[in-house]
Amino acid sequence: MEVFIARYYFDIEESGFFVRDTNGVECQTKDAARHAAIDALRRMAMDALGRKDQHIITIAVRDDAGIFVLQASLRLDTG
Repeated sequence: MEVFIARYYFDIEESGFFVRDTNGVECQTKDAARHAAIDALRRMAMDALGRKDQHIITIAVRDDAGIFVLQASLRLDTG
């Protein structure tokens, strides 16, 4: 059985600063891409804990065709 692995792109916006993913990550399923987005939010929140301010982090996930397939967001108040 052949396993299809899709490439997903994780565009990140944090408090007005935007980074478009041009490399992507291979994931077997859309659910795996969702888990990767949530894990990235968790790691970004850990990095923000030392700074006293408000963070709104959004990750928009695109598939190989450039279609947005999901979005995950986190609001963190550290002050």
